[in-house]
Amino acid sequence: MYFDESAWVAIGFALFIILVWKKARAALVGMLDGRADKISAELDEAKQLRKDAARELEKFEALKKEAEAEAKTIIANALTAADRIREDAEARAKDTVARREAQATAKIKAAEAALITELRGTAASLAANAARDLMVTSLDEKASLQLIDQSVTQISASK
Repeated sequence: MYFDESAWVAIGFALFIILVWKKARAALVGMLDGRADKISAELDEAKQLRKDAARELEKFEALKKEAEAEAKTIIANALTAADRIREDAEARAKDTVARREAQATAKIKAAEAALITELRGTAASLAANAARDLMVTSLDEKASLQLIDQSVTQISASK
């Protein structure tokens, strides 16, 4: 069988393509396998990151629940403290009002006592003046000397 030049070129070209294909196929397969391995690794990493994110989300939700519970406790404690403070303030206000009422009552009684003492003094002064005026107008000299002697005797007896 006789091959002409174009047949040899065709056979050479076919052999060249087959050899290049074998070499290129190995490189292409290696490259595609590398790419597939890289994509698989990225998918595994993404799955792991998703799991980590889910765990972190669970932690944050647990922290959120704890914070909400703590906030409720703080609010309850604050309300209790506010009630206690209000009750203490009411008790102090009642004590203050009672103390001021007692002070006012004491001042009123003191004022009444002072007024009564002043009235008694005024009444005694008026009675003494009236008695003096009566004695001056109605007693003569002999009766006044006798009255003075009696007063001196009474004063010395009371000592």
